[in-house]
Amino acid sequence: MRTLLKNGRILDPSQEMDRLGDVLIEDDQIVEVGDISDGSDIDEIYDCTNLWIAPGLVDPHVHLREPGSEHKETIVTGTQAAAAAGYTTICCMPNTNPPLDSPALIDFILDRAASPEAGGVFVAPVGALTKGMKGHELSDLSSMKRAGIVAASDEEFPIQNSRVMTQAMETCVQLDLPIMAHCEDASLTHDGCMNEGAVSAVLGLKGMPRSAEEIAVVRNCLLSLHTGCQLHIMRVSTWGAVEMVRQAKFLGAPVTCEICPMHFTFTDEAIGDFDTRFKITPPLRTQVDIDLLLQALNDGTIDCISSDHSPHASHEVDVPFAEAPFGSAQLESTVGVTLTMLTHKGIISPLETIRKLSTMPAKILRLDAGTLKPGETPVAQACVIDPNCEWTFDRNRSFSKSKNTPFHGMKLKGKTMLTFCGSEIYRDALFGEDRYSIAE
Repeated sequence: MRTLLKNGRILDPSQEMDRLGDVLIEDDQIVEVGDISDGSDIDEIYDCTNLWIAPGLVDPHVHLREPGSEHKETIVTGTQAAAAAGYTTICCMPNTNPPLDSPALIDFILDRAASPEAGGVFVAPVGALTKGMKGHELSDLSSMKRAGIVAASDEEFPIQNSRVMTQAMETCVQLDLPIMAHCEDASLTHDGCMNEGAVSAVLGLKGMPRSAEEIAVVRNCLLSLHTGCQLHIMRVSTWGAVEMVRQAKFLGAPVTCEICPMHFTFTDEAIGDFDTRFKITPPLRTQVDIDLLLQALNDGTIDCISSDHSPHASHEVDVPFAEAPFGSAQLESTVGVTLTMLTHKGIISPLETIRKLSTMPAKILRLDAGTLKPGETPVAQACVIDPNCEWTFDRNRSFSKSKNTPFHGMKLKGKTMLTFCGSEIYRDALFGEDRYSIAE
């Protein structure tokens, strides 16, 4: 089977490639990138004129909720949503029920992700850093790495004890295993539900101070510097946290960080009339934070963009704001929001957009992904994006089980048209039939 992606703008940061050309996929592998003059024996042709051809996207931060909370999301529905968004590799978080703290549970995740009914994307599990994610005793990280985890994290239950975190980092150095850290001093955020500031005061809601994030970022960066452990900080939200990451990098600490779309799109004022779709952790901050986060995206201090896809069932979020869970469903909106809010506004270039959505997260977590180089990935991983497609995000047309998204009804510019993971696994309805042909 020979498939030709023809006449597209090829964006491959792994090769610093930004050029017009073609990509040839043969027997589930990328075999040639560039000007492909030999069109013989082609089975399928996709006309990608005015579209981007990029490596399959990589999401380092996805909650699939299975096992234990299948009413929110499942591995099948989550991977289908990922495929529709252009992702070919996603990293699933360990805060399931039970937490992913044993090799048997890692095997379960990988088996379910490989099932025929799943979305056809690679799922890279992140193991629980401590047993039961309780922050006391380390999980059997060695056995879980052999089972297939790509990193370790206690996600929404960040380790509060510095001694335990030091022990975790020393262990992960020996295992050559990255730690992904949600940074929060829980003693400062207990019972809080939004950013501490003028808006929380007006709404009468208990706030979560920015210092809670920044204190934890400083501690974890210092421990990374002292132990040499690779640290990836999840979903930075304050300008202070970004400045501390910048300093840690300057000092030589092996630290990277990510941002999710909500934190560069909305401020805490979006909560308005107690809208639970905007309740996330870390909470939405201020316009000053967004302005400086955008600078950090532009200068490379923020390494990559994750969806932080955190699905919940409708009945769980249709409650008073203080009682609602943190998180929102974002997989299928991330590309559109990123292009709308960043790329089309000149914050980051098209090549940098793909770097932050694909090549950098793959590099950080050492995944066989994020490139169009022939032979560099187990199977062809590519996506085709229409950067100028104007559309309105409709949660009711989502593959995800969850509808708790703040982007419902938002007009976006930029959409994934095709996703290949070995072969075609998704084709958007807006990709016209006149662009696809079966070669004679």
